[in-house]
Amino acid sequence: MARRVLAQVDGGVVFLVLFIGCLGLYNLASAARTLESNVHIAQAVFLMVGILVAAVVISVDYRNLEGLATPIFIAVLGLLVATLLVGKTVNGSKRWLPMGFANLQTSDLAKLAVILMVAKTLHLERPGGHGLTLTDIFRPFNLSRPLLVVLAVIAVSVFGDELKPPEFKRIVGERSVTIARLSKAKPVLEVGRAEAAGLRLRVGGIEDRHALITRVESGHYEVEDLDSPAGVYVNGERVERTRALESGDVLRFGLNPRSEIILSAKIQKLQPFLPWLAVLGGLWLFAAFYSQLKRGGFESRDLVAPIDVVVLPCLLVLVQPDLGTTLVIIAIAFSVILYVGLAPVSLLLLGVFSAASAVLAWFFVLRPYQKQRVLSFLDPGRDLAGAGYHQHQSLIAIGSGQLSGKGYKQGTQTQFSFLPEQQTDFIFSVWGEEHGFLGCALLAGLFAALILAFFRIALRAKDQFGALLVVGVAAMFFWHTVVNMLMVLQLAPVVGVPLPLWSYGGSFLVTAMIGVGIALNVGARRYVF
Repeated sequence: MARRVLAQVDGGVVFLVLFIGCLGLYNLASAARTLESNVHIAQAVFLMVGILVAAVVISVDYRNLEGLATPIFIAVLGLLVATLLVGKTVNGSKRWLPMGFANLQTSDLAKLAVILMVAKTLHLERPGGHGLTLTDIFRPFNLSRPLLVVLAVIAVSVFGDELKPPEFKRIVGERSVTIARLSKAKPVLEVGRAEAAGLRLRVGGIEDRHALITRVESGHYEVEDLDSPAGVYVNGERVERTRALESGDVLRFGLNPRSEIILSAKIQKLQPFLPWLAVLGGLWLFAAFYSQLKRGGFESRDLVAPIDVVVLPCLLVLVQPDLGTTLVIIAIAFSVILYVGLAPVSLLLLGVFSAASAVLAWFFVLRPYQKQRVLSFLDPGRDLAGAGYHQHQSLIAIGSGQLSGKGYKQGTQTQFSFLPEQQTDFIFSVWGEEHGFLGCALLAGLFAALILAFFRIALRAKDQFGALLVVGVAAMFFWHTVVNMLMVLQLAPVVGVPLPLWSYGGSFLVTAMIGVGIALNVGARRYVF
């Protein structure tokens, strides 16, 4: 059986993946020349590991993945939660889970988990002649969402800000950096110049013991001025002895703006809505139970709707924060839904809902540095030294390559380190500078051929579950490739989406190779029964 499966593996896909991967190592060696790091060697090791993992994936009948999809999904959700709790923070984002020998970017695994669960959930649907409807996707009377609302209300009511302790952040450039926290164990934060101060500020006008910030109780905080001559200011107003604090307040100690910090207490913002959420969740849960009992009982599909398996990991990834991966996960799921078929009216309504969600996200979800990236994309010249710097340097690099490029390891933007993140997000810019338009066209053609080969496998799959798995893999490669290339060409905002098989990073490279293994598995078994 193993030999029969191996004989049916799509050689064209294997060649394209290995060729693109080797080109990526060749290009990464040039990008690594000025980094004083052997990232290309590490990437070669990751590629070998990915090939071995892909071989293991091919050896297991993909139909077994249907039964394993739920346990894998739950395990990935657990890893995402663990990342938020004990993950490694880099540049203000907590995306990496230390594994001893390496750091695992768990959001990459979330893409595969979503592909598995969406394929499992949608292949059981039997859309009518006009395709899936929003009711099929959202299933408003499934038990999972009202149950989560009720559990969330209970958790916040019982544990309060122990779930999300208040943070004090400083704005550094375009990022917000956490510099202190309050908790039940450490409810008092002393601010001043002294060595023992919990929040030490080395700016003019600060006393050794300047102020105290206190967690009075869950969700309630206050600042006390310790008779400092320069004073304490909240939102520009001087504090007279003590003052209650609200999430979003800007605190300044003295007159120096370098002493400003921002209080972020998300649970505090949520608490006024808890009674309404409790009523909503209770009524929704009752309606869901009544609806299912009226239908004559419960099935597994009555618990998890297609939208659930997308929303849960997206929320956990978004709070890391990782907007780029969140958008990619949504795009992958939407691509699979479109493949199954979506009713025209539902497609229109979904578009309206997405537009409304984007507006709400702008005002209530996106962080300042993320907004700056969007504004710099819309107006490239507004902040070339700040949020627009990356894309500006990328355009210079790619444009200077002209038709045939400057030659291998001859790109000035790359070799003189003007190009930021040249080994990860902007690896395509290195290639464009050194190999020009012709080299870029070749690479785009190779990725297009690989993605089309995935779709060919999907069309020939012997069952819908296998077809949906491969469509998900194709969508993952498509959206990563398109968004990354548009990003470096200043045709999309910078959202930190890597180029498959090219950008340095073991987590996504191995994830991509697992996807390749799934696609080859489905293709090889269309003749094996």
